[in-house]
Amino acid sequence: MFASEKEMSKEFEKFIKKEFGNSYFKEQEGLFGVPDFILADRKSNLIISFELKLKNWKRAAIQAFRYKSFSDISYVVLPSTNINSKEFSIEYFKKFNIGLAEFNLEQGFRIISKPQKGTPYSNKLNDKATTIIKSNRKRVKNIEFLIG
Repeated sequence: MFASEKEMSKEFEKFIKKEFGNSYFKEQEGLFGVPDFILADRKSNLIISFELKLKNWKRAAIQAFRYKSFSDISYVVLPSTNINSKEFSIEYFKKFNIGLAEFNLEQGFRIISKPQKGTPYSNKLNDKATTIIKSNRKRVKNIEFLIG
């Protein structure tokens, strides 16, 4: 278990860098909210956002839903213990086409529910996000792993 979201973010960044390369942005401001991480594949213009939370999965889902205004895919990443709580609803994530993954130090990253690739809700915000990713010349490796 992580002691804080900061610790979780630090470990997730190590994972994302190892698994997908350097084609990510951390806490990118100026979009509809501040996602913890954005994977940006310049070749396909695919944008995947991630919201990490230790608790309060509903708040994380609301934030991830907002990120769909500029992202093609949006994920909530929670520690395993939060996903196993009585109040948790995987159907909520499926209903709103938000990806769900668990992350911990012992087992790493595991996708619980993959969302389908969608069209960002806001052309203006998607254009802004696309402008940001144009600064990134690298292609994301293993990106298909995250697409439903």
